[in-house]
Amino acid sequence: MTTEKGVVLIIDDQDGRTTKVLLGDTIRTTVRHPNDVVAQDLKKAKLILVDFKLDHWPERDRQETPSLMPKDGVALIAVLRSNLSQLKASPVAFCLNSGMLTDLNGGRSSTGREHAIAQSVDLEWVFSKGQGRETFPVAVSALADAVAALPNRWPKTSETKDKLLSLLKLPQKVRWRQSAIEAIDRSHPPHDIMIGNGSGIAVLRWLLHVILPYPTFLIDERYLAARLRIDPKSFSQLVKGKEGSTIKAALRAFEYKGILSEFAGLRWWRSGLEYWIYQKTNGKSFDRDAIHKLVTSAISESATFTDIQNPVVSLDSELRPSDKLIELVSSIEIKPDGWPSFADGAWIPADLADSTEFVALVPQSEKNKL
Repeated sequence: MTTEKGVVLIIDDQDGRTTKVLLGDTIRTTVRHPNDVVAQDLKKAKLILVDFKLDHWPERDRQETPSLMPKDGVALIAVLRSNLSQLKASPVAFCLNSGMLTDLNGGRSSTGREHAIAQSVDLEWVFSKGQGRETFPVAVSALADAVAALPNRWPKTSETKDKLLSLLKLPQKVRWRQSAIEAIDRSHPPHDIMIGNGSGIAVLRWLLHVILPYPTFLIDERYLAARLRIDPKSFSQLVKGKEGSTIKAALRAFEYKGILSEFAGLRWWRSGLEYWIYQKTNGKSFDRDAIHKLVTSAISESATFTDIQNPVVSLDSELRPSDKLIELVSSIEIKPDGWPSFADGAWIPADLADSTEFVALVPQSEKNKL
């Protein structure tokens, strides 16, 4: 996706040009040292990428007033953001672009936890300079285009839902539309004051922090595989392999195509998938044989099925969904910080309930089952 509706502003005290080269020619970019940012840069930008560690800023270091000395990228973003209303700038997203995200994640890997880190420092997103850089241009472009799709002035409250559904591109003439709308409502989309003060940026945060990282009204490959009783690694390989185009075509009617659809890989509308499974299995949505027959006929004859009776996706030690499926009845539901109440449960094997990584996250109700 080519970003043509706004500029990506790169603020870095050292190697901003490296980021510009990495993003390529399909994304309009401006590179600035922190001391060189001007008002027009903020007014033109849709996405602002700021380095976290700002050690090479002599003009700042010569200041004697602490208020004029933002020590890192998070502090600098707060200063820049505070100027937006006075500049009457259109909506803009702020993100860290740093090789030091582990410092913001308690020394642990940041991979798969970017949404939690971004939420903890009050930003739209954080990008790591050292990991996943092959997907970096696509993600930046998708986020910049999502910002560009937002209205400069969010509509009045009575029109909020229609605007949200338009941004999500929920299909109009499908029998599962109402079910999807009800699922969106249960996911607590922002409205009223939050949107009014953020010109729609609150919608992006909701998607980035709460919806895309979790199994909600949209689900990713792992949760789709579990629903179809397929081993997640097998399903991923099929989607990426020679049968990928055929599989995507079979599921295209339920594929999410709204804003940020290219940001973090494929997502599908859960309501659409459930309707499809119900129709294709003649109402036997959870019957193992019926689902096997559906998968082999509509998805792939090469799929590797799980023998688990009631499979759910297990979290790993970093609280990220893994490729491991576990049995529901022998699992424990934990309560990680930020895990939405309206999402599928956060499951781990029962034998890990007392492990260092999870013991503090196991509620008493689950401990009573052990």
